[in-house]
Amino acid sequence: MKCNIVKDLLPLYCDKLTSQDSNEEIEKHLHECGECNAVYESMKQKEDDIKVPDKDLKPLKKVKKRTKLKVIGAVFGTIAVLAAVFVFVFVGVIPISSDKLHYTVEAKELKSYIVKNDAPNEAGGYECEYRSEFNDNFYPIPDGVDVKTEKMINFEFYGDCSCINERGDSKYEYIVTDEGINDIIGHYHIWIYPVMKLPFDERGKHPNQYSWGANDVKEGSTLTIHYRDKTETFDLWELYQENVEK
Repeated sequence: MKCNIVKDLLPLYCDKLTSQDSNEEIEKHLHECGECNAVYESMKQKEDDIKVPDKDLKPLKKVKKRTKLKVIGAVFGTIAVLAAVFVFVFVGVIPISSDKLHYTVEAKELKSYIVKNDAPNEAGGYECEYRSEFNDNFYPIPDGVDVKTEKMINFEFYGDCSCINERGDSKYEYIVTDEGINDIIGHYHIWIYPVMKLPFDERGKHPNQYSWGANDVKEGSTLTIHYRDKTETFDLWELYQENVEK
C-alpha cells in the first residue's frame, strides 16, 4: 500500500472507521514505514492533547447542575404528590358530609370494679385490673371490692361510602372542690372520613361502619361530630337518659 493512500486513510483509521482488511494493510505499512508511522503517532498525540477550554466548560457545568437540581426536584415532587394522594384516598382529609353519615344510639348501665393483684410487681407496687360485665372473669365478684355502676353510651355510625376512617380527640374537665378533684367530665370530638379500603384492612365485611362509646357518662359530658359542612354536639347525659335500658 502506497504512503499517500495510507496517509489519506489514517484519520479514518484513528476513528476506527476502516474495515478489518484495511486495518491489517495499514498496520503492516506502519510497521514498515517510519514516515507514515510518525504521522500516525502525531495524530494520536493531537487527539490526546485536545482539551475543552475552561470558559467553555463553565456553562456546561451550570447546565449540568441545573439539570441535576431539576431531576432531584422532580423526584421529591413526585413523592410528595403520591404521599398526598395516598393520604387523601386511604387516610382521609375532608370529613364526610352530614347527609352521608347515619348513626344509632344504645345506652345501658354497666357494672364494674377494680381488683388489686396479690403479688407486687418489679417496682414494688401492685397492679390493678379493671373488670366489667363485658369481661368473662367478672363473676364471681371478689369480697370487699367496690362495685360501681357506670353509665355507658354507644354510637354505631354508618357511612354512605365503601369505607370510612376516623380520628378522635378527648378533652377533660376537672371538677375541683376544697377536698381535691371531685369528678372528671369528658368532652369528646370525632372526625369521620370517606376513604377507600386498604388491602390489609381487617374490619371485615362492613368497613363503612364505626363504633364509638363512652363508659362513664356524667352530667356535662359531650360528643362533637365534625362533618364537612357543619359540627353537631350531643349532650351525652341527656342522650343517655333518653335511651338507657336498665
